[in-house]
Amino acid sequence: MEQFLFSGNGVVYHRATGNILRAPGALGASGMRAGRNSAKPGGAAPTTPVSRETATGVIAPWGPGNDFPQQVLAAIGKSTIIKPVLDWKTRAVYGKGIIYGKVIGFKEDGSEIFQRVNDHVVKEFFRKSNLGRFGFEGIQGLMYFANAFPELVLSNDRSQITSICIQDTPFCRYSAQAAGEAVPKWVYISANWPAAQPGDGYTTQVPVLDPYFDVVESLRNDTRGFKYIFPLSLPSPGQALYQLAVWNVIVKSGWLDVAQAIPEFKKQLFINQLSIKYIIEADVRYWEWKYPDWAEKKEGDRKSIIAEELEAFEKTMAGTDGAGKSVLAVTMPDPNGGPPVKVFTVTAIDDKIKSGLYIEDSQEASSHIYTALQVDPTLSGISPGKGMGAGSGSDKRVAFNAFVATHAFYQDLILEVLNLVRDYNGWDPELEFRFLNPEINTLDKNSETTPNTTP
Repeated sequence: MEQFLFSGNGVVYHRATGNILRAPGALGASGMRAGRNSAKPGGAAPTTPVSRETATGVIAPWGPGNDFPQQVLAAIGKSTIIKPVLDWKTRAVYGKGIIYGKVIGFKEDGSEIFQRVNDHVVKEFFRKSNLGRFGFEGIQGLMYFANAFPELVLSNDRSQITSICIQDTPFCRYSAQAAGEAVPKWVYISANWPAAQPGDGYTTQVPVLDPYFDVVESLRNDTRGFKYIFPLSLPSPGQALYQLAVWNVIVKSGWLDVAQAIPEFKKQLFINQLSIKYIIEADVRYWEWKYPDWAEKKEGDRKSIIAEELEAFEKTMAGTDGAGKSVLAVTMPDPNGGPPVKVFTVTAIDDKIKSGLYIEDSQEASSHIYTALQVDPTLSGISPGKGMGAGSGSDKRVAFNAFVATHAFYQDLILEVLNLVRDYNGWDPELEFRFLNPEINTLDKNSETTPNTTP
């Protein structure tokens, strides 16, 4: 008897196992969803580009040494801008967290009227899954690496998704993706990359769901276990499997090296610079004039006399105690009958540290970093350099509202997981999830928080 039934939509049903499979699709490109397609089925399955570099062996390496996330974290570890700004971006996109409710209508401008509801089942799921941590850690994975790995846990009878969590992105690797395979079959999770290996006792294998297929039906018919990875990623041109965060260009450009070299140079300058403010030059004839027996004095006596003279200078010129005092300019007659001899010459040493050495270079490097991170510097602190402007309140308000408005896609990706839970668990299909976004208004209006809505 024939074991496979083909739907004509790229969906395959296996009679023996009861599994619903999808013919070649793309992890990075959307295809038709089963059950939601038009009356006419598709004539072909979506194309799946698979890189040869990730199609051999057991693990699809992330970078040449399979340690790309670890290399990135090491590269930005000393940056005073990148990690703090990525943290700020994560907090800004997370806002006041995830809420749920229903769309009960639309305003005249087409925007939704979103009404929050109270459902004890949903509330218990939020509590059990520590949903605040889930949302924040998911956005963090997208901010740092453009990839996030939510994990779903099923009940023993597979009838419910009981909880969700986020696996730390640097600890996740896909299995090698075979040609024509819609998504890799597994994600391997370990804190020991690149040395980790499947079966080493520290590496866990978790099956992967296809986020572009009808995930509810495929999960109901998948018998590979009781926990699954529902992969999320930001589209990155030219990346077949692991996506690349757009800000990562700053690491490759060399500007990060410039920015980090300047403080290291100044640190060494502080360590090695001589703490001398003045050079005092004394004419040797002065000692012979002041002390007629200078030639007969022992070397130790001469050094003591010179030290006493230097101490007198230091008491006059050093610290705040010397403020307002006068320095005696001593002259003496020339023994050879020439013009009077200037006994002491005092020269101040130029302090390169106080002059702001390399400030302009630091400003330029910081400007490139902020541009790559796509954040207005006024939002995360001050602009580095001599000016160090923090921006006006109006600048911050406009920049913040624009930032939140342009990062809705990050929130939508995280909410895909909750939409899957809703549909799989049989919750009210009208229930929708939103991030509660803060919005900064002018002083004549109260600050507001609005759910992320899509008219």
